Order: sequence, then structure tokens, then C-alpha cells
Amino acid sequence: MAFDSTVNREVGLRLRRLREQKELTRERLAEYADISVQFLADIETGRKGMTVQTLRKLVNALHCSADDIVFGPAQPADAGAALPPAFQTLTPAQASLAADILALVLKALPPERR
Repeated sequence: MAFDSTVNREVGLRLRRLREQKELTRERLAEYADISVQFLADIETGRKGMTVQTLRKLVNALHCSADDIVFGPAQPADAGAALPPAFQTLTPAQASLAADILALVLKALPPERR
């Protein structure tokens, strides 16, 4: 069970960081995710794990991906190297939204301009 408690602590820390990046209190996130404040506190501190259903509720409430909570944000070796400095300060959720917007802009460009 040592593995489970280590994983629970890591997931809980990532969840807490995401919550704090969104400037949400535990009470507010618990309300948005329709879970108890105590259960959210137990997850964030690694005392408890969560079901897939709870993970989905938290993902929807935080507007992030499950990977952000379970594994942490993906960071390629050269992530952000060619981006303006303002892009490097984005939260994972904001960076994901910016990437989606950029993909739509690139798709709208004529082939010779891509």
C-alpha cells in the first residue's frame, strides 16, 4: 500500500496546485465538484484516493484534463522555447486553451502561409 499512499499524495498535491492556480477555496471547488469539503481535503492531503467519477467531477470543475491531475502537465524538453515570455506564465489549463486557439488560427490560414 506504500505505492498507493505515495500516488495519492502526488495526485493530491497536483490537485491542490491546480485549485490554487484557479484561486478557488476548498469550499468553492467542493461545491463545483459536488463533493464534501472534507473529502476534497482528504484527497489533497493524500489521505484518500478517488474514483473515476470523482476525478471527472474535479476535471469539469477545474476545466483541466485528467492527465493534469493524475500525471501533471506534459512538459516537452523544449516547452515554451519559441513562445513569448507571457505564454510561459500560463497555467496548464490556460496553455491548453491557447494551444486550441492557435490550432484554429493555423487551420484558417491558407496552406501557403502555414
